[in-house]
Amino acid sequence: MNCVVLVGAGCGEGMIALRGAELVRRADCIVYDALLDEGLLNLAPPRCEKICVGKRAGAHSMTQAEINALLVACGKKYPLTVRLKGGDPFVFGRGGEELAALAEAGIACAVVPGVTSAVAAAELAGIPVTHRGVAQSVTIVTAHTAQGVPDVGKFAQIGGTLVFLMAKAACAQIAEGLIKGGLSPQTPAALISCAGTQNMQVRRCALAELGTLARELEAPLTAVVGEVCSPRLLGENFGSVFEKPVPSGARVAVVGTQTHVAHMSDALLARGLTPLPCPIGRISPLDFDGVFADLAGYDFLAFTSANGVDVFFERCHALGIDHRRFARHRFAAVGAHTANRLAEFGFHADLVPGAQTTRALIEALKTVAPREKVAILCAKAGNPLLSEAGVRYHLYEVIYDRDALSRAARAVQTAKYVTFGSFGGASAFLEFAPLPEGVRAVCIGEETAKALHMRGKTPLVAAVPGTEAMADRILQEESCKD
Repeated sequence: MNCVVLVGAGCGEGMIALRGAELVRRADCIVYDALLDEGLLNLAPPRCEKICVGKRAGAHSMTQAEINALLVACGKKYPLTVRLKGGDPFVFGRGGEELAALAEAGIACAVVPGVTSAVAAAELAGIPVTHRGVAQSVTIVTAHTAQGVPDVGKFAQIGGTLVFLMAKAACAQIAEGLIKGGLSPQTPAALISCAGTQNMQVRRCALAELGTLARELEAPLTAVVGEVCSPRLLGENFGSVFEKPVPSGARVAVVGTQTHVAHMSDALLARGLTPLPCPIGRISPLDFDGVFADLAGYDFLAFTSANGVDVFFERCHALGIDHRRFARHRFAAVGAHTANRLAEFGFHADLVPGAQTTRALIEALKTVAPREKVAILCAKAGNPLLSEAGVRYHLYEVIYDRDALSRAARAVQTAKYVTFGSFGGASAFLEFAPLPEGVRAVCIGEETAKALHMRGKTPLVAAVPGTEAMADRILQEESCKD
């Protein structure tokens, strides 16, 4: 059954729930708003259709009625549609209207909550929206309605904490209304701009100053009013020890195929670094059906990537080829990841060279199987040197997507490092956009590094080819700077 899931992307970068991220990775179609964390789109599979319906102040790409109709159409067409919304779908996100439209059309639907800026913006600034003895309630108000800025004077006597969302253009009127309603002009207040992002700014002030300060800050802007905003609330030392937001490791843009990006991101996360996933290429299988008849004459089948393993056995399944046909063959794999992928299909890698390089595979095959016939199962752009070890059969090619390259180029602008897992991927990116000044490239091996050398850049190179070693190389560089 087809389903549409409303997923809250959270407030800022890296705030999406695990369940939400899982659905993005599985999505057949994503209908998304103007997200603060565009890197979420990079989690989606290459086949996923991505449709922007983003709304910014004064620039709406689609009306809400049009978005509702689009969701119904996508729900009928795709097995899994993710409606990716900033913050939480139901906190001034019109999620209820979208669910109603889907239900009326008979489309199965669900919701994954997100972290709303109504709470998260204040928290990231070190402001508790409730605090024992100070604020026992919090009131969330939109600064924009169909009629304009709402009459906020009625909130002045409610007590507790007041949070105003989308407040950039309304702060002067908010302050004026609350003061007329009875609040002191000196009531503690705060403005949080671009909460949860690298551009986040916080300004604590008196209520009367809201309008003036708001003009200096970028949207999206959240205004918080109440005693919880007092800089003395959490003690005299608070300001000197609190970090905004929680510090994380260096930001690393991870460029490559979906498979490489996933493994590289895992290695970075395990070391406390912050990956920015940037898949730029999709795997496109070639017509290699004739290869299966040829393989009967070979002793060794050598795979150069996990992608090749996937493509090979997926085609076996499509053609109804029994895996037992390959029982007499011996297998070689470049790297542990490729060997592990072979094992998932029931085949043990008899040969895995110590180094994850083309040259290492060639030398290992020459040593272990000097008189055996070897079939090299690789990408179309595979290293020509492989012909020294056997006959090359091309299983797939990598197609680089312009939109994905554009997203990757923007992500790299915000990163400290960018990693490349192949010569082809590095070349495709660098032909699209130059490497920004101050961003250090990290390559999986010397062959990949040639793409940087050709453009006058000197990258860092992993001690041994592999994602773990690349992550370790970045850690080494960071420790040297410390």
